[in-house]
Amino acid sequence: MNQLPALLLLVLLFTLPGLRAEETGLPSDTTFVLRGRVTSSDTNQPLVNASIMVEEVNVSSITNQDGYFSIRVPSSTRNSQLMIRYLGYENRKIPVITLIDSPHNHIKMKPSPIQLSEVLVVSGDGGNLVREALQRIPQNYAADPNMMVAFYRESVEKGNNYISLVEAVLDVYKASYRSYSNDQARIYIGRKATDISPRDTVLLKFQGGISDALMLDIAKNPEIVFGTDGAEYRFHIEGLININNKPHYIINFKPNEGIEDILFRGTIYLDAASLAFARMEFNMNIEERKDAAGIFIRRKPSKMRVEVTKARYIVDYTENEGKWSFNYSGTEVSFRVRWTNRFFGLFATTYTIRSEMAVTDKYSDNVVKFPRNERIRSTDVIAEKVEYFLDPNFWGTYNVIEPDQQITDAIKKLSGKLQRRTQ
Repeated sequence: MNQLPALLLLVLLFTLPGLRAEETGLPSDTTFVLRGRVTSSDTNQPLVNASIMVEEVNVSSITNQDGYFSIRVPSSTRNSQLMIRYLGYENRKIPVITLIDSPHNHIKMKPSPIQLSEVLVVSGDGGNLVREALQRIPQNYAADPNMMVAFYRESVEKGNNYISLVEAVLDVYKASYRSYSNDQARIYIGRKATDISPRDTVLLKFQGGISDALMLDIAKNPEIVFGTDGAEYRFHIEGLININNKPHYIINFKPNEGIEDILFRGTIYLDAASLAFARMEFNMNIEERKDAAGIFIRRKPSKMRVEVTKARYIVDYTENEGKWSFNYSGTEVSFRVRWTNRFFGLFATTYTIRSEMAVTDKYSDNVVKFPRNERIRSTDVIAEKVEYFLDPNFWGTYNVIEPDQQITDAIKKLSGKLQRRTQ
């Protein structure tokens, strides 16, 4: 178990003079910006990460930590419907035209009741459910390998400013969930933007981001979090929630008391009927752990002190005809960096690394592994690899890297280009 966090993220820190920023152009289009806040009708609390999309067009976003959203839509959508979705709540549709030029829209969502007669009602210890879910992985997930197309993004922030941003379209060989073969990925096209001042003396290089994003498929790699059988954790059933109109168990987990290893804590969403892992949100318990930096940092100057302040992960799955498959993963890790030989080591700078991978297409014919020289390795720095895959014509009107844009919005803008390519 001591090795698993290293499989999730590796970072290099070292001194370096500044890089020249790369600039991109801005798209032009006639659009409206729709704004509002989404809350629960029974508690009035904001709903975080609610899905916001416009029907019949390729535009989407999510709400922020306070329930607010802002989504830019083409003027042609004024007669369309805005669709809002949130786990455990009824979907809601609102005419786009009623939201235009109205910045203070307050949208309430109604809880979606669970029909308890449909599932076995249980409470308390969830260890048996999770262990059963681990046993059922071979039958709940694909027995045969398949191919996927995925959109990948990674960023590095210094304080509140982005200093590096990378986007890439990937081909993915997804190995069988019944085998020990590893997933593979290769870059089809990519691009990057950097904005590092010549005065900066620290450059973060994110190593292995694509490999780590695939490794977060907990159904394929359950040992990353749970070890052999989850014996190091306590599991507690919090209740049931509707996801896509199906009941799911909500199971919280955390390390057993007395365990000194750096492990994880978080929430598992299990499909109540099949016990398939539908979603998992978890953190590494690195708070006040000075030894956590050694998990993430590959190299740094001797005068630099690094404290890991946050390590969060998300993995999400989708179901089709009774079989579940990897759909999305996200990573967010934050560091506080200070120099002991400057100002008595009193001042620190925060750096945050984020990565996301979202599957945009998948197919089961012509499934082949990639030549070794085309595969992304766990030691690759993707910001350097994409230099060999630049093609400005590929991105079309989506010709600017937008760090604050949700990955779902970016995917929708690229639409057909993120599907299987015909030869």
